[in-house]
Amino acid sequence: MLTAECLDNVFARHNRHAEATRRAVRAWGLDVLCLDAREYSSSVTAVLMPQGHDADAFRKATLERYSLSLGNGIGKVQGKVLRIGHLGDFNDLMLAATLSGVEIGLRAAGVPLGGSGVAAGLAYLGGNG
Repeated sequence: MLTAECLDNVFARHNRHAEATRRAVRAWGLDVLCLDAREYSSSVTAVLMPQGHDADAFRKATLERYSLSLGNGIGKVQGKVLRIGHLGDFNDLMLAATLSGVEIGLRAAGVPLGGSGVAAGLAYLGGNG
């Protein structure tokens, strides 16, 4: 599969999905855990939940309600972050569905959002395909 897509295209796809995810997070008014853009990951985006919202409880509710599995925080960020994966055999439609599930879950959990992360992510993907 990697040979058919060409490794450079795989890396480019992962970078596109990562940037679309980060744009979604910023549109929601949330923060990416990584503060230095030079250190951003192309495989996973850690999202800092706002004060008063437990990331683990959010992940559990999102899994139960929407069958969306999100990664957890580890160590000192346990319960404070959720991780959105965008690696491997993953395409634009799968990312759109993931971002939609996160946004629906955030709204259901009462997390105050600044805007639509789905719209921001899709706008980026639409112009960078």
